[in-house]
Amino acid sequence: MRYGIVYMGSKEKILYLIQYLLEREYQAEYMIDLFCGGFSVSSYALQNSNKKVIANDLNHYVIDLYDKLLNNDPELKTKKFEWISREKFNDVRDNSQNYPAWFVGFVLNVYSFGCNQKDYLYAKDIEENKRAIHQAIVYDDFSLMEQNELFKGFKIREELRKIDYKLHPNKRIAFMRVLKNFILENKDEDKKKELERLTQMENISQMEHLSAISRNQLNKSRLQLHSEDYLDLYNKIPKDILEKSFIYCDPPYENTKQYQFGQDFDYDKFWDWFRNCPYSVYASSYTAPDDIKTINFDYKLSLLDNGKAGDNKPKKKVMENIYWNGKGNPVPTFYDMLFNKENKS
Repeated sequence: MRYGIVYMGSKEKILYLIQYLLEREYQAEYMIDLFCGGFSVSSYALQNSNKKVIANDLNHYVIDLYDKLLNNDPELKTKKFEWISREKFNDVRDNSQNYPAWFVGFVLNVYSFGCNQKDYLYAKDIEENKRAIHQAIVYDDFSLMEQNELFKGFKIREELRKIDYKLHPNKRIAFMRVLKNFILENKDEDKKKELERLTQMENISQMEHLSAISRNQLNKSRLQLHSEDYLDLYNKIPKDILEKSFIYCDPPYENTKQYQFGQDFDYDKFWDWFRNCPYSVYASSYTAPDDIKTINFDYKLSLLDNGKAGDNKPKKKVMENIYWNGKGNPVPTFYDMLFNKENKS
């Protein structure tokens, strides 16, 4: 089950901990997601609770993208299938003022390496091969594959060719199975190695994740979207709403790679606000000041620091902690009674 877009620091792997917070704060009418990022936490709350959600992120490009997705915008439905070249990506990144904000958000996330919003997704030597596969899957246009010596002998059944990917995204899975069989049967080892680099169409699979947000169309009446500094927004929220809310924060993590909107984040200021906020606030982080205690944790495989491609080094294990400021009136869950005795409310 997908709830948000692919995004650096996404919380999709620990959504069961978000479920824990929703249960702990079941009396709250609102959840305020001050750093909504890839939107997975807000989307999960909308689909798995009856809470109203206030979602905010400083990255106005992705907020505009979410708005377009939730409103099933016809322009986005058309343009999201287009191939984005390296040249186009670089122009969108460097001259974002020339493009609609939602399109910038789409391009910089779907077509960036590791969703870092800075570097193009594919290496130069395989870009055109990836484009050929993209055109075949999405538009049933095999002209680029047929002109490419690498794909000589590749055949696909007519029934599969006729399937409209835009209506039936499982066509990608069926297509890639045929391609993988073609690779396995290939006798030329050099060609096989080159083909093996094409077995994942990251841009298409990331494109498909956008539909996870579109599913929340029925719930958008419970959603407010904002793009402001977290404290500016917090200070604008009426007191009567804050009193009926719990706040979830997923700020940029210290000592990790960060995209442009996570740079120069003032951690001392954040934790000072966290301590003194009179309402129930939770924060995901790998670390926190010594006086702030974790209420929960989980091992998470970090994709932010995994060495160089092909070096076969094990992924770095880090502690994914959730901290609570000790305020508000949460109700102890079964988990709290079993494992969290020191920190339960």
